[in-house]
Amino acid sequence: MIDHPAITWVGWLIALLFLAPHARSWWKTYVLWGGIDIALIRQTLYLNRFTGNRYILVIVLVMVGYLLCMPIIGIHIPSGVMAVLISVALVPLLRLSLPPTILFLAGSGDRAHTLFFQLHLAVTPLRIVALLDPRQMGPLGQLLRLDLMRTSDDKTWKSMVHRLIDIAPLFVIDTVHRTGPIRYEAFLMVSPERAGRTIFISDDDGHCPSLLEVGIDPSEHAIPVARKKDMIEAVHQQLHVLNTLPKSKRACIQSRTPVVPEDWDSLPSLLDISLAEGLDGKFILAQAQSTNMNLIGLIVPLSLLNENTAEVLIDLSWDFSRNPRLVGLYLENSGLVIVRREFLLQHPELLNIFIPGISKQTLSFEDLDQPEPVGTAVHQLCLKWKKAAEQRNLEFRFASQ
Repeated sequence: MIDHPAITWVGWLIALLFLAPHARSWWKTYVLWGGIDIALIRQTLYLNRFTGNRYILVIVLVMVGYLLCMPIIGIHIPSGVMAVLISVALVPLLRLSLPPTILFLAGSGDRAHTLFFQLHLAVTPLRIVALLDPRQMGPLGQLLRLDLMRTSDDKTWKSMVHRLIDIAPLFVIDTVHRTGPIRYEAFLMVSPERAGRTIFISDDDGHCPSLLEVGIDPSEHAIPVARKKDMIEAVHQQLHVLNTLPKSKRACIQSRTPVVPEDWDSLPSLLDISLAEGLDGKFILAQAQSTNMNLIGLIVPLSLLNENTAEVLIDLSWDFSRNPRLVGLYLENSGLVIVRREFLLQHPELLNIFIPGISKQTLSFEDLDQPEPVGTAVHQLCLKWKKAAEQRNLEFRFASQ
């Protein structure tokens, strides 16, 4: 094939047109973040292994390798044509390796698809990613396919969410659905170190059903929310705040936690202690010292144990394996407590307590009208644990369930 000057100029022009938007995306991301660590790029590429984009990534790498080998094996292609072919191959690679600036969390559906598309237009050339199902999005899903990081295996979605939380500096979550995944994601986002970087999208009445489902009323916790029509303005405000932060505070966590399936093997081990006879701090401490379980669970009298509570408990206990700062969780309505064994042993003075349970044989009407003493004492104990955790910049979560 003749390397005609016209072919060369046209080819290079087309190649530049293909690559220019992605070069702009990388530059804007670099400026906003104050730099992009090579480890962050590796993390982003690693996550594609667990999505449908892995096939695109494999094809791209094979194509680039083949094009680079063509001159070696004696196949001559005009430089303009070669530039076009390489640019076509590099476009998906540049997009898939670009760390996302915004993580969008929502349940798949027309509302979420519309919000995601609006966000994509609003933050371009920065990258926004979501775990939406592209098969439910029609042509729009194929158009934004490279930014959809839905896992191929449903058992790994929690790992994916945690890793993307580590990477992205800003989050947008649509709270209008009460489904289990959205409840879980909303619970993660109200964590103190994330709430300030999160935009919670409410329904048209200003309510956040997924937060209310886990017992969190944004108005009581000073959590700002935005309606759908105010979402873009809120996003731009957050981007402006991020841009004004010192470079050291824009850095993302370099997580090395692998993506693993959410099964019984990945759950932390749990020792449950029933407090039916009373709250005996010395007994709890002795049990924690004699076991090698990761977590200690306390079950108070009259605890609400049903299928829904068990499901929530499993979901949230799994979070202990992903979030090293989480040291305790108290489900207030259920009366269940989970505390990290290591943290419990570091504060033995808080277990210098003994509250006897109520004897069922001697209950009077006056007793039945009084708060259950063990549950009340456990609540006070959790408040002390929460204070101790905050003093060490750790997290002891309260949730209504």
